[in-house]
Amino acid sequence: MQLLNLIIFPLLLLSPVSTAATHLEYDYIVVGSGAGGGPLASRLARGGHKTLLIEAGSDQSDNLNTTVPGYQASVTEDPALRWDIFVNHYKDQKRAQRDPKYTWETAPYQYHVGPNPPEGATPRGILYPRAQALGGCTPHNALIWITPHKSDWDNIAKLTGDESWAHENMDQYLKKVYEWLYTEPTDPTILINDLPLAQHYVAGAAASGQGPDPLNAVDGLVNLLANDPNSQVNPARDSTQGFFQVPLTMNAGNRTDVTDFIKSTVSEGFPLDVRTNAYVTKINFDQSGSTPKATGVEFQDGEYLHRASPRSLHSKPGTPGSAKAKKEVIISAGAYNTPQLLKLSGIGPKKELEKFKIPVVKDLRGVGTNLMDRYEIPVNVQHKKDFPILKGCTFDEKPHDECLKKWEQNPYILGQRGAYATNGLAATLAVNSDYASDSNIDLYIFGGPINFQGYFPGWAEQAVADHSHFSWYTLKAHTRNHAGTVELQSTDPFDQPRINFYYFDEGTTKDGADDKDVGAIVQAIKISRKALSEYYNYAILGGSSFEEENPGKDVTADEDLEQYAKDVAWGHHASCTAPIGAKDDPNAVLDSEFRVRGVDNLRVVDASVFPDIPGVFITAPIYIISEKAADVILNGSK
Repeated sequence: MQLLNLIIFPLLLLSPVSTAATHLEYDYIVVGSGAGGGPLASRLARGGHKTLLIEAGSDQSDNLNTTVPGYQASVTEDPALRWDIFVNHYKDQKRAQRDPKYTWETAPYQYHVGPNPPEGATPRGILYPRAQALGGCTPHNALIWITPHKSDWDNIAKLTGDESWAHENMDQYLKKVYEWLYTEPTDPTILINDLPLAQHYVAGAAASGQGPDPLNAVDGLVNLLANDPNSQVNPARDSTQGFFQVPLTMNAGNRTDVTDFIKSTVSEGFPLDVRTNAYVTKINFDQSGSTPKATGVEFQDGEYLHRASPRSLHSKPGTPGSAKAKKEVIISAGAYNTPQLLKLSGIGPKKELEKFKIPVVKDLRGVGTNLMDRYEIPVNVQHKKDFPILKGCTFDEKPHDECLKKWEQNPYILGQRGAYATNGLAATLAVNSDYASDSNIDLYIFGGPINFQGYFPGWAEQAVADHSHFSWYTLKAHTRNHAGTVELQSTDPFDQPRINFYYFDEGTTKDGADDKDVGAIVQAIKISRKALSEYYNYAILGGSSFEEENPGKDVTADEDLEQYAKDVAWGHHASCTAPIGAKDDPNAVLDSEFRVRGVDNLRVVDASVFPDIPGVFITAPIYIISEKAADVILNGSK
């Protein structure tokens, strides 16, 4: 079926959708084909409604980078779909430049990373990889599939008074996601082929208090990795600590995402038109009545129009077009582009709109505020010997990439597809830190044979430049910082907005919020180091000695670890910039049914909608709210 879709789908796009856009009219227009827009547009079409799905990028399904799980680093730097978005962690740029990932632009799309930039270089900040492609960012994410906590939904129900958000009701939408999305863990038997790597995971299990006897280490590890962190039968799942497998969005060792659902909706004959290589520049409104009403969008057809794409240097000017929506316009452009598009269309803080001489359609001061993210941090070590599982892996599709041949030629059984049939992170420690606000897990500490230090130009190459590094890498869930903003830099829709996160003490500090987040990160570093120390108790597996590179073996005092966290932490789950809120909240942008307040026929369905960053990884909750939005639109409120 997938091969048939690859043949038919381009032909289906050679319709009025791909011609000059002058008289396009649909029931619904969905802007953005990612985790928010892709499922929603597909469900609307499957409900019998003529739907237009507009995507700035192209279909990259035949690109190995979007197919091979092991290429999850390479795909973020693939010029066919990458956007180089840069953000500020701190307003104080001298402080920001303490981060070794801080980037300077020396020429268009040419970068210097770290201190001592050449004269004349332009400071850009921290790279935040984004993608333009059918499926949005889902073809380039890390594949990790951790479902939200019950409290993520119950908190929205309490905030809005809308009980349809209660976790008992939201479970149905997770089931609907599973109707079209495949998920599976890394085949644990792959570790039989690399006992030195298994030694790290056995040590991680020991650090979590579940380590097997050294004489039965491999058998014990395989049993531990049978634990499912998304268990639907464990009533205490959200607070269950331990050592778990990492579920991934893949099928038999192939990456999966919403792209296949979109394409099957088209190939099965439902009334979904997908307009790729089209960038929406404005939402149109009818303001003749008492309440503005969204009537459609303006866009430009063309490849690589956004200046965040390195290929925009050689792109041709776009061809203007427009489309009308008889029912609704739904914006699913992501936590950065959604607030930017709303503001460019006259929806946002009046003062900011007037600064750019944008006619105010609706003064909504919350648009582009409340930006949230995780904090992520690594502990990196380098071994004296390479990991056997990575032998022959070049991560670049070259003819001598022996790991690619193994992935292409073998079945997904007993580890035969090798290292590329995983994202490199086979196991995780789930921890409820001493600084958590409740019993929910708030630390996930992943381990993998990779030199992962965060995102910067060239990060993918450095991460796999050798086969001797290992990283325990922490993701801090349920962060408390609501201070980030997304603001316009200009009225040009092809410019990226100004993105400020205001990390730690520059951000939310009420009730010690920043200190609690930092404290949890420091605790995670100590747990990672405990796992590294446990490693030597399992020498029977044959691993080699290693040296800690980051934070560094001499960085031990709490205050030094705190400074390390503040200097190098990063995030990759931007969200909450057009939040759902209570009726009396002046900063709320949406009501509980995703409708933009004070405007008719306009909704937002993407990572922007959350009032508080949900769960541990962002993809699962976005897919779930997309299914909920489809149900609300098709069947009304419940």
